[in-house]
Amino acid sequence: MTHSLGGKLEIKPRHMSFPFNEVKDKFFFGGNSLLTVFAGALSSTFPPGEAEFIESVRNYRDQVKDETLKQQIKGFIGQEGHHSHQHKQANVALTELGIDAVRLEKHLEKDIKKFTKRKYATPKFRLAMTVGMEHLTAIMAEHVLTTPKSLGPLDETVQELLYWHAVEEIEHKAVAFDVYMLCENDQKYLRRILRLVSVLFSIRIACYMVALLFWARKMPSWKDVKGFYSFMFNKKVGLIPGIRSNYKDYFKEGFHPWDHANQDLVDMWKEKMYHPEHDLGLQRANAKAKKAAEAQQEENKRLNDGLPV
Repeated sequence: MTHSLGGKLEIKPRHMSFPFNEVKDKFFFGGNSLLTVFAGALSSTFPPGEAEFIESVRNYRDQVKDETLKQQIKGFIGQEGHHSHQHKQANVALTELGIDAVRLEKHLEKDIKKFTKRKYATPKFRLAMTVGMEHLTAIMAEHVLTTPKSLGPLDETVQELLYWHAVEEIEHKAVAFDVYMLCENDQKYLRRILRLVSVLFSIRIACYMVALLFWARKMPSWKDVKGFYSFMFNKKVGLIPGIRSNYKDYFKEGFHPWDHANQDLVDMWKEKMYHPEHDLGLQRANAKAKKAAEAQQEENKRLNDGLPV
């Protein structure tokens, strides 16, 4: 039913809370206006986009009988929901700095609402678009985690947000794919839709970048242009060279997302990039454990004193 590796991974949302109030610079990506609005444009799409991903999978949830995949769907929904929540917070913080990501977020919400009412927006089409976008986010996530130098000048809080988001994208990268193949089993259609998704997403991000620059009253410098070009196309650390091979794999016969067996990146993140002080779930669990231990100590004390419990 599910790919052997994907079935072994636990897909569980981590309830994080990042200190976005510590982001002080308007152009928080090393002072580069183009890199900043690129990051802002991406962030603006996450809350409404991930809400649509969740709905497209929910449309098929009742058809899934495999218990492993059902649990993965639950984890997928939880993770995507929390990604949406954290990026909403980030978008508010960016807007307060002068990068109006909230305005773009609301624009995409309206566009998606219109889209879902179109006759051609069938459950199959919507899920296939989700599968395509999940592939894009997963291969970008791998690039970010394997090439941290590419985010070097980015504000540390935003880096932490992206690393956490990247890890969970890798963990659940096959869920929508597995649901689609179980219920529709039409991989040729997936390949067609990825081409469409790639074009539409690229155009939207480009337009959103222009809008953010216009609203910020900022004309990029030649230094900004060179920095952005390097971020995108540098042969060693550039985004496009970094994802090109993995992107093309999607078009291979019989492709599965876990053909890219990169689960080791999750362990690497836990060891080198994870900040437990920003993990609300861990803090709640520790507080609960502490309370239970104190209650047990009190009960033991009463027993030792011969008092009724």
